[in-house]
Amino acid sequence: MKMIKKLVDCIEEELEGAQNYAEKYVEYKANGNTKWSGRFKSMAEDELQHSNLIHELAVEEISKLRSVYEPSQEMLDKWDKAHTKYVEKAAWIKQMLAL
Repeated sequence: MKMIKKLVDCIEEELEGAQNYAEKYVEYKANGNTKWSGRFKSMAEDELQHSNLIHELAVEEISKLRSVYEPSQEMLDKWDKAHTKYVEKAAWIKQMLAL
């Protein structure tokens, strides 16, 4: 269980970084600085990719866990909440990067 929690924390850290970079991308793009807006966009996309890879690992680990025993409802609820937050935040960041 602790491993899943650590993975969720890593996903959140990566998304936070992606959001920060995406906000800088929008700021520099609005100011007409294509050099730095492009760099910040690239960094945000990298962070999104990192979060996606860690999310994929968490899904695999939960699947393996379920093959051994049935996780508690509390754990499943926490995962569902974290997963929903991941999907929503990643979508929002992608919208910013599409500007």
